[in-house]
Amino acid sequence: MNNPLVISATLENLEPLMAHGRDAAAACGMDTKTIAQVELALEEVLVNVINYAYGPDQDHASGDIELDCSCDSGKSLILTVTDQGPAFDPLERPDPDTTLSVEERGIGGLGIFLAKQMMDSVSYRRSQGKNILTLVKNSAG
Repeated sequence: MNNPLVISATLENLEPLMAHGRDAAAACGMDTKTIAQVELALEEVLVNVINYAYGPDQDHASGDIELDCSCDSGKSLILTVTDQGPAFDPLERPDPDTTLSVEERGIGGLGIFLAKQMMDSVSYRRSQGKNILTLVKNSAG
């Protein structure tokens, strides 16, 4: 299974992107608990791209998001999220101090922190003017 979905990066397109990732996780043989973890991580990443990669504060007012899903022979789900927004490595940001209250913690960083907690690996690279974030989830089975 290797079937990228390329769609306009808008909140209206969040559900088709989520369904694409959910279907890939199911096709990879993941159980419902593992699929729920994948969904949480994927939603956090996608919403961040939709909200921050494009828009009035960026060079591009709008753009596409690509979600490529594959299942390797070891039953690991590999999700690759690609955008053409400004270079941004979310993994460079320090993890939030979850012992602090919401007011003390400040804004930002919790979504990628949750994604890192839910997935077995998260990596970032910049290539040909694109942000490429790869999430890997090993099958529980």
